[in-house]
This record gives sequence, C-alpha cells and structure tokens, in this order.
Amino acid sequence: MKDLLRTVFSIRQQRRAPPAGPVPPVGAFIIRKDVKMAVNQPIPRDLWNWMVLSGWRTIPVKKDRRKSMELPAGALLELISAHPTERDMVHARILPQAREQRA
Repeated sequence: MKDLLRTVFSIRQQRRAPPAGPVPPVGAFIIRKDVKMAVNQPIPRDLWNWMVLSGWRTIPVKKDRRKSMELPAGALLELISAHPTERDMVHARILPQAREQRA
C-alpha cells in the first residue's frame, strides 16, 4: 500500500550510493550503475580509490538479482595496467564493451 502511494504521489526518494568500503577481494564482483565487473586481479589501493570516485562499489548482497551488463574478463587488467593519467580514457573505452548478462 505504501509503495502504491509513493508511486501515485511521486514521492520516491533517490537512494544514495552505498559507502565505498575496503578494497574488494579477488573473486568478488563490483558494480557501477548497471555494469558489473569481476575482480580477477588484486586491486591496488590507489586504483580502488579512483574507482570509488568513478562510481564503482562492491555488491552488498551475496545473491544479486539486479539486471546488469558484465564487462569482459580483461577489463580490470586494462585498468590496473593503465597509467594513472590515462585511467579516464581506458575507463571510457572499456565501459561500452559490457554485454548483457545471461541468467
């Protein structure tokens, strides 16, 4: 009932992004809006700080049922090996490579 009232009166509130948290371990997934990336390499702390500022967060639940597009496996390695001044360019280049995830 509350959900219906919020929809009818357009009083929904935009949720804030979850806090950054620690560097995700290898094997975890991180997400930015509707794009998901597997952490298959250890992420350096300075890169994680940059990724947090770019909108990346760890997925807060174990079983994530949100629809998302997944980046190829080498995307994180490209970001890790990029020079800090080139990260924005590499990030802009890899985001369009995301493909729809099959459930």
